[in-house]
Amino acid sequence: MSENKWKKRIHYVLKAAKHFGDEPYMDFFLEREVNPLLLEFKQNGSGVPDKKVMLIRENGNGWGFFAEVRAMLAKMVFAERFGLTPYIEWGSAFLYTEKQLVNGTHNAFEYYFKQPNGMTKQDVLESSYVTESKSAQGVVIEREFKRDTYEMTAEYQSKLAEMYRKYIRLNEKTEKMIQNDLKDIFDNSKVLGVHFRGTDYKAGYQNHPVAVQIEQTITQVKKSLEKNIFQKIFLATDEKNAVERFEKEFPGKVFYFQDVYRGEGNTSVAFSQSDRPNHHYRLGYEVLRDMYALAACDGLVAGLSQVVNCARIVKESSGKEYDTLCIINNGINVNGKQFAK
Repeated sequence: MSENKWKKRIHYVLKAAKHFGDEPYMDFFLEREVNPLLLEFKQNGSGVPDKKVMLIRENGNGWGFFAEVRAMLAKMVFAERFGLTPYIEWGSAFLYTEKQLVNGTHNAFEYYFKQPNGMTKQDVLESSYVTESKSAQGVVIEREFKRDTYEMTAEYQSKLAEMYRKYIRLNEKTEKMIQNDLKDIFDNSKVLGVHFRGTDYKAGYQNHPVAVQIEQTITQVKKSLEKNIFQKIFLATDEKNAVERFEKEFPGKVFYFQDVYRGEGNTSVAFSQSDRPNHHYRLGYEVLRDMYALAACDGLVAGLSQVVNCARIVKESSGKEYDTLCIINNGINVNGKQFAK
């Protein structure tokens, strides 16, 4: 460590010791970490003087792909409220980040999406006003609309759909891949989307939805087929047994992506980097593709999940709505296992 860094650290310790017991001073520094309304700006340079940039980072801590997306959209609501321009950077704490470059970038958001407003990292590095997001800012917006981690009011869904419509665009490579993967499923047929979450949901993790049973899903699919005419069923699932059961119950109607690993019942497999190059990127693409496929369906049957929430957000952002919508809610695990990466 350089001499200057040591001097800085010693100065910091001495300054903290000097103010030990100084309650207003201590409160001020502690509040900087948690108060969502306290915005601190850095002047990185003299460029981009007409914009105040909010650098929105990932929450991390093992959050799934669409939990991060939903938190990001909430922070965008916050940014708009204060006239801030969002720039998204998902780094090493994001669950789907690779160690190596993907699509020419280390920013996992840019694996799949274009930056809002066409901003670049260089713009941020040269901006006159830059503030970094806090997790609490997303929480403030969530609480304002009075819903838990999984449920959304219609008003909140519309607000997040507005953010998605305004700021979120797939990059050219991802858009081309998704369009190519969806073309064989989505033609002129009416498609009922079904999202069945097996494997990890069955473990009963704390604060995650109580697992939906396959019988519940099939019952609701049959009711949807009785009420509406659907020529196809698109099934998004991580469980091989669910695919087999659906094909037995609805022969000739079931479509799904073939290139996804599906566990047997309660089993899931974590592949190493040597087994599957760009493993995390590929998993991120698969769940993103599932979400866009579900958003493209004419009807939807699903349990509570962030994938389904974002499909509904994207559906509304396109100015469309589902012909039939059934969300199976078995509640949230309150005494379950702790989730660990």
